[in-house]
Amino acid sequence: MSTSSSPVAAPRGNSLSNAVDIIIAPQAAFDRIREVPAWGWVFLVACVLGIIGAFLSGPATMHALQTTLPAQLAANEQIAKLPPEQQQKAIANAVAISTMIGHFSFLFIPIVVLVGGLVQGLVLTVANAISHGDGSFKKYFALSITVSIVGIGLSSIALGIIVLLRGADSFESTIAVQSALPSLALLAPGAKGAIAGFLGSINVFYLWATALLALGMIRVGRIAPPLAWSTAAVLLLLTAGLAAFGAARNGG
Repeated sequence: MSTSSSPVAAPRGNSLSNAVDIIIAPQAAFDRIREVPAWGWVFLVACVLGIIGAFLSGPATMHALQTTLPAQLAANEQIAKLPPEQQQKAIANAVAISTMIGHFSFLFIPIVVLVGGLVQGLVLTVANAISHGDGSFKKYFALSITVSIVGIGLSSIALGIIVLLRGADSFESTIAVQSALPSLALLAPGAKGAIAGFLGSINVFYLWATALLALGMIRVGRIAPPLAWSTAAVLLLLTAGLAAFGAARNGG
């Protein structure tokens, strides 16, 4: 008598489950991504959370812009050369444009999530090649989008809640809004400009997301732990560097 055995089906990708598991059971999410790198649902969840957070924190950003931007523009060399009436008109126009952009900033969140996923996916793929891992760009892209649930989604919601509790009028600059989450900025409360932007971006949610990326690289692509952690740290420092550059340009 002959016997036949049927192959065991691989686990189906369920990125909606990953949206929850990346928070409460990340190893389960990593194992699922390793088998089937689905990312559609986590992308949607990250965007929805990010948009909600943007709406909640928006009033604080608008107040900060209207408080600090006129003085920053008045100090601009090109505007300072204009006659007083033209200066006021130029400043008013610039503030109006910035305010309008701020009102629709939530539209950029899906782009930020996708671009972040692409950049991180490429960097993680390079680390995979260096470490001779068995991952792929598709898996690392799915990992990055999944981790954005924490780095973009939850961080935006937390920031929005802080704004609601403190009140939008308590934020006098955009750097103050960005640094409202618990971060290294607590170590230097008087910091300004690039330093404030850099320290403020290294917050609890970005650190959490960095750890998830490192652990995900190890689990999803079998990347050597030292390289996984160093790669995740480099990505965090890159994000902090961009925040510092933006803060310096904005005169925060």
